[in-house]
Amino acid sequence: MKILSEPIDAIVKFTKGKEHPVPYKFRYADKEQRNHEVRIDKIITVTESKLGGIRSIIYLCQSKIDGIEMLYELKYLISDCKWELYKM
Repeated sequence: MKILSEPIDAIVKFTKGKEHPVPYKFRYADKEQRNHEVRIDKIITVTESKLGGIRSIIYLCQSKIDGIEMLYELKYLISDCKWELYKM
């Protein structure tokens, strides 16, 4: 997977009993500035990270993007309340 760290728009769910938001779908722009909307089919792992004093939650996800099953990572920056397409 290649590190992208690009900001995205995300729709998330907050579930009673869970301490972190659960991503449902997101939108990102590729190199040609085409927008893609991706529904998250499966969340494989959720890990908390603290790099350089910045706390974040990293979601390893799987979805079908343009007809191809892909793995990617979404990152939620807790202090900024922002989402990134971290790796793809």
